[in-house]
Amino acid sequence: MHPYAHLFQPLRLGRTVLKNRIEAAPVSVANLTPQAHFTPDNIAIFERKAKGGAAIVNMGEARIDLKTGISHLLCLALDDPEVMPSLILATDAIRRHNAIPAIEILHPGGRANPEYYDGPIWAPSDAPGHLGKDYTALDEKTIDYIVNCFANAAEMAWLGGVEMVMIHGGHGWLLHEFLSPLNNHRTDKFGGSLENRARISLMVVDAIRRRCPELLIEFRLSGSELVEGGLTIDDQVEFAKLLDGKVDLIHVTAGTFHYPETNQHMVPSMFHPFGVNVEFAAAIKKAVKTPVAVVGGLDEPELMEQVLAEGKADIIAVGRSIIADAQMPDKLRGGRADDVTPCIRCNHCISESFVPYVKYSSRLTRCSVNPVAGREYTEKDVCPALIPKKVLVIGGGPAGMEAAITLADRGHQVILAEKSGRLGGAIRFAGHVSFKSKLDQLMQVLIRRVERRKITVMLNTGMTPELARSLRPDAIVCAIGADPIVPPVPGVDLEIAVSAVGMHEHMEEIGQNVVILGGGLVGCEESILLGELGKKVTVLEMKPELCRDAPFLHHEAVLLEMERLGITARTGMRCTGILPDGVTAEQDGKEIKLPADTVIIAAGLAPKLDEAESFRSCAPEFWKIGDCRQARNVRLAIHEGYDAGSYIE
Repeated sequence: MHPYAHLFQPLRLGRTVLKNRIEAAPVSVANLTPQAHFTPDNIAIFERKAKGGAAIVNMGEARIDLKTGISHLLCLALDDPEVMPSLILATDAIRRHNAIPAIEILHPGGRANPEYYDGPIWAPSDAPGHLGKDYTALDEKTIDYIVNCFANAAEMAWLGGVEMVMIHGGHGWLLHEFLSPLNNHRTDKFGGSLENRARISLMVVDAIRRRCPELLIEFRLSGSELVEGGLTIDDQVEFAKLLDGKVDLIHVTAGTFHYPETNQHMVPSMFHPFGVNVEFAAAIKKAVKTPVAVVGGLDEPELMEQVLAEGKADIIAVGRSIIADAQMPDKLRGGRADDVTPCIRCNHCISESFVPYVKYSSRLTRCSVNPVAGREYTEKDVCPALIPKKVLVIGGGPAGMEAAITLADRGHQVILAEKSGRLGGAIRFAGHVSFKSKLDQLMQVLIRRVERRKITVMLNTGMTPELARSLRPDAIVCAIGADPIVPPVPGVDLEIAVSAVGMHEHMEEIGQNVVILGGGLVGCEESILLGELGKKVTVLEMKPELCRDAPFLHHEAVLLEMERLGITARTGMRCTGILPDGVTAEQDGKEIKLPADTVIIAAGLAPKLDEAESFRSCAPEFWKIGDCRQARNVRLAIHEGYDAGSYIE
């Protein structure tokens, strides 16, 4: 029996039969044309997901009406007939791989952004606006107009080749606002009882069904608002009963943008459990006959299979996992689960779309573990080497392993030299950190890929220029890493001071009262690890803000987790000395002493520039990647490894 038999069982929706139970959940692209039409780069993203084996590929959010509100500057324009050519090309690209093209349609309601839209901020009820412009209660005439706009957008999508439209009735958008007692204070037929608050959603469903009888309808709802006084799972079970038989699929998520404490649940961070919405979906599935999809941290194939086998949902919707590895469905189907690139839940992919919250946002989808994500259009041209070369890769961390794997896949003869007795490099620490289990899993996947290729691995080999020359390589890829920065602080050589690099293998030596010098991502994540172990932790950071080197959503998650664990953070403070029993620090001209049993140095990394440069003359072609080029995170290390592997000719 196939280990994921339920995951690859067909499912009938209306007149359509899905080839499996995997839905590529809506993950919006933000780099559309100025007219909010798809680009070839966008289309290549959708096609890669379809080619990887997902049964449904949702292309993300689309606007329904520019006249009554938009939340994003660039969101696919289903209110513009000129969108049709790019939409047809996108749906063609998905369908040619035997997948169902889908799109998510929404009205932002009170989430409309006055920076991009100068009309009233329409909402169920008058209220202070979250972006400085107050909400205006919708009148019935405008409600009818918006309902018709939903139908118009669905028709545009249908004519453009979309086979399933997802109506977004969750996360705090307009239809959700009507459902929520926190946002809807009306006393007319659209307020009060659940049936009244659900009225506009049912009107939208009915309008689309009348206009496009062949179009599959998926309705996305939040199983709970996760806020006191808000929608509960009991409310949403009753709402699902109202949808039952009217839609083809009920899609269960949770949370609302209106309350920051629930934002993290909508895109679960590495501090959340997996499958955060499964029990909401299970409760709804018990109450309806309509198939149910569930989304939210469903990263593990065993968990996906279990959810289906236990009858808690009918479809598994995954967003970030298919960004991390678009081939995940086909790999699972083909018995290659141990070669799936895991999502490490850093949320870099989603964060770049959070405009205007991210200053100078790239608007590009980028993935820490998949160097091709967002570059599908250009990377399709990477091809086997015309003339295989002998390439020496120095350093077996993530950058070096990725380079070696990519080089070998292109037909080069690869030697991978690592000075220690095992591969992994800077990410070996992840095996000691509970919330870094996916990073540890990534390391194991990379090691297996190296082992399964014709790569000569030289462990316990401290590479020298003389040895490198003796191997007579045609090219060298140097990935030897970096050294921890030792700040020029008196007392830094005392026994109490410990480097963050390597500390995880000696956790028994860390005292109960800890001061961390450095409030970047590394220092903050170490504070969380120690906080989980019950340590009393204080983080000192010279800059005015913590963790600014983290992606936006992960930055928010880290700060919330530090707050939950009671970690003290002192910004704008400079350490002036380390003592046998603590540290001295200066802020605003005043010096204070902070007691500590252990002082952890998390001041960053210094590239091994001179050592790396010593190999430059040892081969005709030389690449320097990862931390030895400049202190990197995992994303940049893997991307540079992939680039070296792809473009050494």
